[in-house]
Amino acid sequence: MKAWKLNQPEGIDQLVLTTASTPAPSADDVCIQVEAVGINPIDYKLAHWGYATWNYPQIIGLDIAGTVTEVGVDVHHLQPGDRVMTFIDPRDGGGFAQYAKAKAYAISRLPDDISFTQAAALPCAGYSAWIAIHDKLRLEAGQSIAITGAGGGVGGFAVQLAKQLGATVYAIADSQHHQRLLSYGADEVIDPQTENIAMRLIEYTEDKLVHGVIDCVSARSGSTMSALVRYNGHIVMIADQFNQIPLLATTKALSLHEVALHGTYAHGQIEHIQHLADIGNQLANLVSEGRLDPMVDHIYAFDQLPEALKHLKEQQHSGKLVMQVSE
Repeated sequence: MKAWKLNQPEGIDQLVLTTASTPAPSADDVCIQVEAVGINPIDYKLAHWGYATWNYPQIIGLDIAGTVTEVGVDVHHLQPGDRVMTFIDPRDGGGFAQYAKAKAYAISRLPDDISFTQAAALPCAGYSAWIAIHDKLRLEAGQSIAITGAGGGVGGFAVQLAKQLGATVYAIADSQHHQRLLSYGADEVIDPQTENIAMRLIEYTEDKLVHGVIDCVSARSGSTMSALVRYNGHIVMIADQFNQIPLLATTKALSLHEVALHGTYAHGQIEHIQHLADIGNQLANLVSEGRLDPMVDHIYAFDQLPEALKHLKEQQHSGKLVMQVSE
């Protein structure tokens, strides 16, 4: 099979399109013919960082959608021909290839009316947004949140999921994303390049501040946003983590949360990975029902991976980038 391998963790230029052996599933695995792969910031970061368990040259890629071709002897709820998607164990990687294997308990099923390119856009960003909204914030109707980096994958899904719950959403993103975010129901959009975020949020909330913040930008951004969260509020960090607590103790009693999707396999139990699969099922159903936009901005051909990663790194897109593997 064809696959993209990273020769050394020295950046995107170390990626080579070459041949590899088709993976064989172990007892609790499934083998998937990959039709599309979601492209995420973690992909170009791992091209630079590597992963402690990788043996080079290493096939990278984590968000796959395709068709089951073979199942392990202990797998009974899936069979060849099933349309599926998953977030692959980062310790193994292997998504940017014509075939990949994954744990059967990590697999989500796809409704027939969802394309593989739509599905591949969901796992990493969609799971992170769901965990932030439902598991960490436990957001309820009538509450208000601010989302930084709302033009990206996690931010865009978070806006949509929050609005489905009846929350007031203030989306912070560059102007190129505003129309799309407003179409998702964002109550206000704020351009961090031209507007004072703090002044706008104080104005919009009538000085009541927000119940929570989902920060998809940086620790510096999250620290700044902490001043705009009301007493007993929450901050969910997606793209970065705090090196130190942004506020003094015994002040606003904020709860700080981390979404660490890539730690699920390394530090979680099987039920935590199954939870990701359950989230995937719910997201796929929302897309099927027309209630969630998978936000596919551009689809790249299989031989364009380096170009796609560089495009992603430049942050000139709006939404999600996907690579189509099949011809």
